[in-house]
Amino acid sequence: MPIDQRGLTAKSPKRPKKIDPETSIEFGTFIGDRLITLILDLKAMTPNHCEPWRKRHDREKGQKREVMFALITCKCIIKMPCVLKFTRYGPKLLDAHDNLPMSLKKIVDQTAAEITGEHRPGLADSNKGFTFLYDQVKSKKYYVKIEISW
Repeated sequence: MPIDQRGLTAKSPKRPKKIDPETSIEFGTFIGDRLITLILDLKAMTPNHCEPWRKRHDREKGQKREVMFALITCKCIIKMPCVLKFTRYGPKLLDAHDNLPMSLKKIVDQTAAEITGEHRPGLADSNKGFTFLYDQVKSKKYYVKIEISW
């Protein structure tokens, strides 16, 4: 039976989607004059994102480990007071007031703990020598950029 007699129309062939290549991202630690930039391959997600508690725990533990290894060589040159700017890159933007700071919470805690040497929970980021700034940029890939200046 021909396609026209059944009431169906022929579909056009599927074309491959055109994907713009994103600029190559170089992950690592970059040290400048009174500025340290860390670009880490981390996925910062909102805390009310639906995922099992074990998966969230593993993701947050990996975030802490990644920050620790990125700061291990350069934390001795950071002087207090300092400004910590956290930029989240991801395909969707989060609410800047509530969800953005909470998505970066474990990264902020570990960064402050590495700089101060205070690893007890809740004490490192309450130091008055820190100024925290948050930003987000739309990107195809998830990653986090940390800028430490003093």
